[in-house]
Amino acid sequence: MQDCMRTRLATLSVISALLCLLVVPLAASAQGTASSLIVKLVAGLSSEEQAAVFARNGGVKTSSIAPLRLHVVEVAADELAAVLSSYRADPQVERVEENTTRSSEARPSDALYINQWALPRIGWDVVYGTIAPTGTATVAVLDTGVDARHPDLAGNVISGVSILDGSDGTTDPSGHGTWLAGIVAANTGSLEGIAGVGYAGVRVMPVTVLDANGIGRDSDIIAGVVWAADRGADVILMAFSATGFSSHLQDALDYAWSKGAVLVAAAGNAASTDPTFPAGHRGVMGVAATDPDDRLAPFSNEGQSVFIAAPGTDIQTTDVADAYIVVSGTSTAAAHVAGVAGFMRAIDSTLSTGVIVGRLARTADPARRSGRPVPRPWARAGRSWGRTWRQPRKWARSPFRHSRERRRRARPGPQPIP
Repeated sequence: MQDCMRTRLATLSVISALLCLLVVPLAASAQGTASSLIVKLVAGLSSEEQAAVFARNGGVKTSSIAPLRLHVVEVAADELAAVLSSYRADPQVERVEENTTRSSEARPSDALYINQWALPRIGWDVVYGTIAPTGTATVAVLDTGVDARHPDLAGNVISGVSILDGSDGTTDPSGHGTWLAGIVAANTGSLEGIAGVGYAGVRVMPVTVLDANGIGRDSDIIAGVVWAADRGADVILMAFSATGFSSHLQDALDYAWSKGAVLVAAAGNAASTDPTFPAGHRGVMGVAATDPDDRLAPFSNEGQSVFIAAPGTDIQTTDVADAYIVVSGTSTAAAHVAGVAGFMRAIDSTLSTGVIVGRLARTADPARRSGRPVPRPWARAGRSWGRTWRQPRKWARSPFRHSRERRRRARPGPQPIP
């Protein structure tokens, strides 16, 4: 068992050199006491029939996500169990779930780490100055918002939305979303500040789904995924996690995939092998964090929810109020991966989601233990990042390495991606 664990750790740590997520354990999962439900009605109901469903089962409908036929229903805590049971027994209800909360995962370091060790580690230095995208790509950062006034983000943040209050998402009461934005697309070559992974052609679209404490409900996250997908986001970055699987969230992620979005999520910072979501959802690249020596970061999750890994310790990035900060976590690792995916789409807008995911996987450096290759699927992109978009188009045939296993996991229920 220990040998197996060491192999998996080595693999993940190597992977993390490609996908730096800026999350460190704040909470392993934040599935607080649910005070609301997410109800999916059967297709074809009139507005009167829908209203009747809510009237006979209880609770107060507060919002809807029309493309997925989802409705958020607020319920008193002491009535939750009974109301949930009632909806589940209703023939006009296709599915109902508690409205899970999920949390961001990040931890500021004590001192500013002025050297961006992660960029050469993923091969960024080989690409910079030799490849200039002719197009643009948008990375939707589903988080706490982004401080668009930061000088190192000027011109690279477009108007987004706050699912929480209806604003444009360009303020950040937490700082977490601004950390991610700097890793993805900070201004590069300006003689000041830091360099972004997507150093040209990549823009950030803030979609606020988490509050100032980094906590967000599934209903808001689902609405944010759909909003970003409908507005052409090329990449959707989700640096939060919880242990609970959600079929409704899976519907939203499938919807975004069908719209052409690459889906990236932090694996979590609980030093656990338990599956986390959305990293473990179908179609999502779950990202673990590694250190400068390609070892799994001590806080990083591993296991079936992890698809790839990237640098995630002592990552220098932008902070609110024109400042800079050093942070660690799988969030930062995921932001590195999202930046690479966005840069690939900026270079070639015809690349499908499956091609991008496949090339990231196949051009990653294989994970190693004691100097010997470790079998796939775990790998890191490492120094091969510079050739990611030059691989033959034959990779378009499959977005993942284990398509048969993923087809089996498409069935309802907790289905983490291996």
